Amino acid sequence: MLLLFDVGNSNISFAIYEEKQLIDKWRIKTDINKTADEYSILLNNLIDKYSIHGIVIASVVPIVTKQLNTFCRKHLKIEPLIIIPGVKTGLDIRLNNPKEIGADLVAAAVGAMIKYPQPCIIIDMGTATTITLLDQNTFHGGVLLPGIETSLYGLVTKTALLPHIDIKAPKRVIEKETVSCMQSGIVYGTASTIDGMIARIEQEYNKKCFTVATGGLAKYIIPHCQHQIKLDRFLIYDGLIEIFNKNNIY
Repeated sequence: MLLLFDVGNSNISFAIYEEKQLIDKWRIKTDINKTADEYSILLNNLIDKYSIHGIVIASVVPIVTKQLNTFCRKHLKIEPLIIIPGVKTGLDIRLNNPKEIGADLVAAAVGAMIKYPQPCIIIDMGTATTITLLDQNTFHGGVLLPGIETSLYGLVTKTALLPHIDIKAPKRVIEKETVSCMQSGIVYGTASTIDGMIARIEQEYNKKCFTVATGGLAKYIIPHCQHQIKLDRFLIYDGLIEIFNKNNIY
């Protein structure tokens, strides 16, 4: 069984896979103050019934990467595969500084590479919203935007009268109450941004692209986009499994 970690700035998603089949999954808050031993108490309670033979970590939070690495080595007696420059991925990364690319973007691109037609636009909606372009197994770069909850937090904390809201689509774009007006802006506004960026990317690249979206917040937005977009919740996990296999960890 494989234990896969996707460590973001807000949440740590992790799952158990066997033969590319999802067995179980969890999501916890990212806490940079937790020690490796504290993570061990939390994680062991969830995964102790599984026989794990391999671990892959994709992380954009270095201090948590360190703590999870210690947990894996000390408590599970397994050396994890950490997605860093030099790990075999099958991607040709065409960035001015390839070391700048996040491990989550690498994993998502590898997942798209093995599952979907290219050229492929990959949308990952988490703390940040990233839109990247993959073609002929080459990572061409992309776009970085504030995530939905990041934008909403800024809106609420920087204004005196606007309340916290649930992220859901109101019945109409033009609404008549503060909460539903905010929901319209967050949901339909974000959907329009994504539609607009897809159109601009295709125009600039001069090709029609297959588009896939992943990330915990994608399900709230993608159904309201005008472009046809495949929603794939587990794209990063698929990429992590492929990277594990490419690096001959068995």
